[in-house]
Order: sequence, then C-alpha cells, then structure tokens
Amino acid sequence: MGYTLGRSGRPSILALVYSDGAAACRMISEFGYRLRDNGVAIAGIVAYHATRDGTPRCDMEIEELSSRIILQLADDQTPQAAGCRVDPAAMQDAAALISASFQKCPELLIVNKFGQLEAGGGGLADAITEAVDLGIPVIVGVPERHIARWREFTNGLAEEAMIDSPRIQHWLSRRGLIPQRVRAAAERVLNSAA
Repeated sequence: MGYTLGRSGRPSILALVYSDGAAACRMISEFGYRLRDNGVAIAGIVAYHATRDGTPRCDMEIEELSSRIILQLADDQTPQAAGCRVDPAAMQDAAALISASFQKCPELLIVNKFGQLEAGGGGLADAITEAVDLGIPVIVGVPERHIARWREFTNGLAEEAMIDSPRIQHWLSRRGLIPQRVRAAAERVLNSAA
C-alpha cells in the first residue's frame, strides 16, 4: 500500500509492538486518555474498559477519542462464544468516526490494534492511510504476530518501539506532542507498563 506523504514529506508512524495484548490495551488506553485530558487534540480508538469479571469474553467496547463516542465491536457476546469476532459494520462505524475527526485537525491519531482485519487490508487500514496522507502523526499498537503484515502495510516506513520503550516519549517529543505539563503524566503511564 502506497502513501501520499504528508506535510513533512515523510510519514510519521510509530508501531507499539507487543506480545501481551491485555497489558498493551491498558497502556494504550491510559496513554490516549492522558494525552486527551491534557489538551492534546487526539483522534482514534482505544479500549473503553478492560473486560470485567463475569462479563462475556468478547466484551469489546472502544471509544473514539475525538468524538467520545463508545462503540461495541464484538459480533457475538454470548458466554458460549469460542472466540471474539469483530463486527465489520462496527469497525466501519469506527473508521467513519475517525475520518470525521480529521476535520478537527488532530495532532495525533492513536489506533489501539493493528488486528486481523487491518492485516487483511480492512478495518481501520484506510483511516490509518488517510491520517498519514494528511500528515497526522500516527501511533498504532501492533501485536508481534502481525508485525510482518504491518511492515508490508507501511512499506517499512514506520518506526517501531516495544510498548514499554522510552523511545515513545522521544518520538512524541520530536513532534511537539508532549508539552511539559503532559510529559510527567505520560512518563508515569509508560513506566507503569514496564
């Protein structure tokens, strides 16, 4: 997939590579909320809450950070479900919300997971491409099992950091996305993931 390079002339994409999906989900969500709460104009999706005890295994609520709209992504929430299936229509709704948020000129797009749909060219793949084309910096959580597809998707143009790496702070700082008042809060979230 080719990109039209954004305002800087070079895509600004960071993959947060992880093996522990639950820890990455919590960290990316806390990070997104912390940035938004500290005044960074942010778009994208993060997990709205972690699965609670007694709830079905496929309770997958996400929040689009700019609009604050919460969506349910699970196709089947019955306790008998053998695995999670993402509802493609719900993903289209999430992609539409993200695309609409670009009208507000966000400073950053966060996507909590480059999952099976994105690895196949669907899901939020077009929203990620659109952000890059607009010159919006992008952070995407990428499970290790999808890293080869991610590299193919980004034509090898994305930077990569492990989910607990201090490189994340440096990446954000180089783009002016961590004002001094946010830096300490972001460091606490990143350090708690370590």
